[in-house]
Amino acid sequence: MDSVLDEPVVDTETDRLSSLPHDLIHHILSFMDMKYAVQTCVLSSKWKFIWTTLTHIKFSTSEFQQLGQFIRFARHVIANRNDQTDVSSLEFNFDGTLSQILVKVLLNYVVSHNIRNLNISTFERDRKLPNCIFESQSLKHFTLKNIHEDYCIAPQYPWDLPNLTTLHLNDFVISDGRNENHEYLDLFSKCVNLKKLSITECYMSEVKVFKVSAPRLEDLTITDCFLNKLFISAPNLSSFVYGGECPLCLLTNGFENLEKVDLHLSMPNPLSDFKKEDAFQLLKVLKEFHSTKFINLYSDVIQGLSMNPDVLLYQPSPFNNLKHLNIRQVSHKGKYSMLMVPNHVKNYFLYSSPNATITTEVPKIKELGIGSYYEADQIINFDI
Repeated sequence: MDSVLDEPVVDTETDRLSSLPHDLIHHILSFMDMKYAVQTCVLSSKWKFIWTTLTHIKFSTSEFQQLGQFIRFARHVIANRNDQTDVSSLEFNFDGTLSQILVKVLLNYVVSHNIRNLNISTFERDRKLPNCIFESQSLKHFTLKNIHEDYCIAPQYPWDLPNLTTLHLNDFVISDGRNENHEYLDLFSKCVNLKKLSITECYMSEVKVFKVSAPRLEDLTITDCFLNKLFISAPNLSSFVYGGECPLCLLTNGFENLEKVDLHLSMPNPLSDFKKEDAFQLLKVLKEFHSTKFINLYSDVIQGLSMNPDVLLYQPSPFNNLKHLNIRQVSHKGKYSMLMVPNHVKNYFLYSSPNATITTEVPKIKELGIGSYYEADQIINFDI
């Protein structure tokens, strides 16, 4: 039997962390805020300058007790980072009255170093973001999120982001600051490679028509925005999600490749205020989705159409490719009533697609975990 003394001796002085591949060390540090990544410079002589070549950077003012400390630290990073190394991504979270000059210097720096992924979250009201981030030639993924109860401001001219593929906007005012009326606003006409666009709780200041013009756009989500009219020119669009007030005024150049529509229109309360002219406007919107295969609607939309049978009486069914209509129940004072889909409504959706099915969904509480979800509980087959 081998003696314990014959076992190899482990060198406790070996720096295993420093022996890791350089790319792996960079990957590990990419999950840290820059404050802690810089502090690794004291680990050993090899680590002294590793932080200066990081390509994935995180800045957050919440990591500092005083705003002045963050300002000095950010300036230190910009001044001492390896200037030959590009910045692949920046995650920038800031609150308080952070200097507009510092924000501009920091964002100018990453744009000049070929930023590809930019995620900005701010807690400030009326913050106007610098124009440089809306003119980046390298940016591919862009998220702008305002967590303050008021809005931040983004420029009201076409954003020149030719390599952008995904864009998420949340709680922003799109404004030029002059409060002048504009006939239409086309922000994305220069975003020629944009494929996924999400706009939530944004306000288009003094704009009559908000235009989404993107030749390669495939996935579009617009929810809880303040829009007078919406014009969409996106020939490759396959998925469209919209949530907002009814009636919606929607104009398009056609949706020949549209596969899925999720439409949540907040109806008047009481529903009796939903007039015949509102029903006609709703039918105009639905007609734009004639090529879609899957439609999600909320039950109050169905109820609105049910209240106006004469409007549907002579309306041909536009849905030649429909495979499935899903109706999500909307509660009234916390209660859910049995949803009845009258024949004239079924006929409107299914006459041109007799093999399509209808399902209704009601909210059910998860047996495990917290939260709720929608579950299909009824399938209705309708034969013409």
